[in-house]
Amino acid sequence: MDTTTIILFLLGAGLFGLCALGLGAALYFIQLFLSPEPSFMQQRLLRLKSQHKEETSSVYQSEVRKISQLLKDRNYANAALGRILEQYSFTARLKKSLYQAGFTIPVDKFVLYFMAIPFGAGFLLFLLTKNIVLLGLAAGIPLVTIVLLKVQQGKRLAKFTHQLPDAMNLMTSSLRAGHSFQSAIGVIAQEMPDPIGTEFALLVNDINLGIPVKDAMAKLTTHIDLPDVRMFSTAVLIQREAGGNLAEVLDKLGYTIRERFKLKGQISALTGQSRLTGYVLGCAPAAIFLLLFLFFPAYIAPLYETPLGTFALIVAGILQLIGFFIMKKIIDIRV
Repeated sequence: MDTTTIILFLLGAGLFGLCALGLGAALYFIQLFLSPEPSFMQQRLLRLKSQHKEETSSVYQSEVRKISQLLKDRNYANAALGRILEQYSFTARLKKSLYQAGFTIPVDKFVLYFMAIPFGAGFLLFLLTKNIVLLGLAAGIPLVTIVLLKVQQGKRLAKFTHQLPDAMNLMTSSLRAGHSFQSAIGVIAQEMPDPIGTEFALLVNDINLGIPVKDAMAKLTTHIDLPDVRMFSTAVLIQREAGGNLAEVLDKLGYTIRERFKLKGQISALTGQSRLTGYVLGCAPAAIFLLLFLFFPAYIAPLYETPLGTFALIVAGILQLIGFFIMKKIIDIRV
């Protein structure tokens, strides 16, 4: 290759490099012109926007975690204790009983304060003193707590049942006046007292949140597990799927519930003597034992001072409770 060729090649390569450099510089200045460097104020606004976005994202994630934790552990005050209780089947029944009784105390607190601590304290004192009465108290306090919970649950469910015919009449009147189904339920939630007003308010809120009516009604029947509520839910769902006059169906449902109340009142009047007999026979032994303990303590001292007497006392108490519940079951006629 001669010298002229080499010189021409080098000139061509230099010219190509200058063209590429010029093209790059042109593109750079064009980009700078189209997207000029932000001013100091713009840079500050961009930093503030980025900072606000990060803070918003952080707050959002924090709130999501709080809501998730609330939805997950809303029945428990302590997550660890809640996970332990979830392993046992009685926890679900206890949740339902507390809800139906109208109590807002978390399940773990109820178990801890009213069952575990009294039983543990009574059992510890029994081990220290060897007094059988303390063992009875240790076992009796949780049982009494459960009985009182069941009594309150029964009272609230009975009140709900007695309010249901009036709610059906109110809903029927609302439907005939031109209200929609959801609006008629809202009238019940506003006009009726607790517990039916509270439960129907939750039903309205579920529907407003976008939950299908079928799922919302299923949730209601799960919370309030009563035959009348199941009939109401069935009537509503059939009407929504197959059509029909819902006002007329609810009117007949309210009439049926009222007639059942009349029949239950008649049965209660006819079985009043048997119920009173059962209460007297159930409470008489305990009352006699208490009177003898107060006025003749030496006479019944062998019952709780000797092992054989203590065993006889425990067996008698268990048999008395069994007899009481059997008599109560006999006169409890379902309508």
